[in-house]
Amino acid sequence: MISAFGSEGSVHSIEGQLATAMEGLRRLSDVLAVAVVRRDGLMISQILPRGSDPRKVAAMCAALVGTSELAAAELGQGRFLQSIVEAEEGKVISTGAGERALLLTIVRADSNMGLVLLGIERTVREIEVVLSGM
Repeated sequence: MISAFGSEGSVHSIEGQLATAMEGLRRLSDVLAVAVVRRDGLMISQILPRGSDPRKVAAMCAALVGTSELAAAELGQGRFLQSIVEAEEGKVISTGAGERALLLTIVRADSNMGLVLLGIERTVREIEVVLSGM
């Protein structure tokens, strides 16, 4: 899936680095799923629950962020950083990960959000470093 960026570098190395970053976040007990998505809605890498359609998940993540970016700009709140959708069963967190990617994190409803957000921040930095080499 990494080839969606059209890189000529070591695709396997990049995939491995992204997998390592995502697995680090996924190890938090409150984190149910993690994905790295292009801002245009194409999946780059994912650890999603069985039965999830990665293409739909990626498209929805990009749509959420696009709408959130427009809302932040229109309301004079500055640059988009993160969107959190809270539902009965959990939260869907979409976070910018550089200029070309997003980190999607799905967490339990009763998550320790401080710990989760710290993990997301760390993972975003790792993703930015990995993708900057592309």
